[in-house]
Amino acid sequence: MEPYQLFTRPEPAVLVSRPNRFVMYVKDSSGTILKAHCPNPGKLTEFLIPGQPLLIERHESAERRTDCTAVAVLYRGKVIYLYSAQANHIARNLVIPELHPGKTIIGEQQVGSSRFDFLLPGDRPILIEVKSCSLVEHRLGMFPDTATARGSRHVTELGELALTGYQPEVLFIISHEDAEAFMPNPHTDPLFCTTLHRVKPQVQLHAASAAASPEGFVRIVNRDIPIETELPARLAEANCGFYLLILQVTKPVKIPVSRIDSPQLNPGWYIYAGSAKQHLEQRVQRHLRKRKVRHWHIDHLTQEAEVLKVFPVRTFADLECSVSKDIASISDGSIPGFGCSDCSCGSHLHYFYDNPLHNRAVVDVIFAYRHLHFQR
Repeated sequence: MEPYQLFTRPEPAVLVSRPNRFVMYVKDSSGTILKAHCPNPGKLTEFLIPGQPLLIERHESAERRTDCTAVAVLYRGKVIYLYSAQANHIARNLVIPELHPGKTIIGEQQVGSSRFDFLLPGDRPILIEVKSCSLVEHRLGMFPDTATARGSRHVTELGELALTGYQPEVLFIISHEDAEAFMPNPHTDPLFCTTLHRVKPQVQLHAASAAASPEGFVRIVNRDIPIETELPARLAEANCGFYLLILQVTKPVKIPVSRIDSPQLNPGWYIYAGSAKQHLEQRVQRHLRKRKVRHWHIDHLTQEAEVLKVFPVRTFADLECSVSKDIASISDGSIPGFGCSDCSCGSHLHYFYDNPLHNRAVVDVIFAYRHLHFQR
């Protein structure tokens, strides 16, 4: 089957910043800063490190609000296209004809209260919902990279439509050619995990990996990526694991805890490692609230600092101390005794001069635990 072309005039650039979901600032090969449209509204945490190599395509129309579109990321030797909406075109041209040879493919069909991506008419009509997956680490793809109530609703409705004569399917298009397995993401969207696992007997699930060339051509590498739903559903229901808080301190903060010598924290960025053997989601939400009874060391800090990001990791393994030590090894220092009164660690709070989310080593640790170590 012929490759499908997503973009035609790519040129190199590097990421400067991403102020919101739909805008990036990039620097082209001449050093000019351009305002770029980002065609993928996901979190994209693994890609958003300043200096990240990109491919851009300049707009031909002067009426556009941006100068160009960021069409792809050059990541770990791969070209990862950013056009999440193009997953439908890839599915229609490269995957569905192989899954259902000879079938007529009709796009964008309203059935019940929702609109689904494709309808294939027949004695038992086939409804297909397509999801774009750009998050792959350690060869494991996960969707979504941020919670999607719409995704859970669509999957629920597909399960119900199976009882009315339809053959419902969900197709995940994975934009990494080296993906070897796929699962719904228990760390970002536990509801989607339990929903997908619940409807699995009624809804056919497919995952296909795609490879993109620097010239913009996309081909399918594997149309039969294995899909695991049981483990993420169990993790979602158990609601246990650990979390990393990314905090920014803009002025000196004194922690009034005499047992750890009431340390004064300097301005900068901090990563705190904590855990919850149950009620993980509720523990995270508590840390985000300003009004609360101060119980743990971290409560004194969250009252004064800005919590920039929380990374929960759902796991049955006891990994809090392990991840804290890994973060400590790449930090600019640790606060002795902080957050570790119930273990033998030296600290669970680690200091960074610069934003740790712009540090490739930190991001790699986060995704190593989210995609690899959590399965222990």
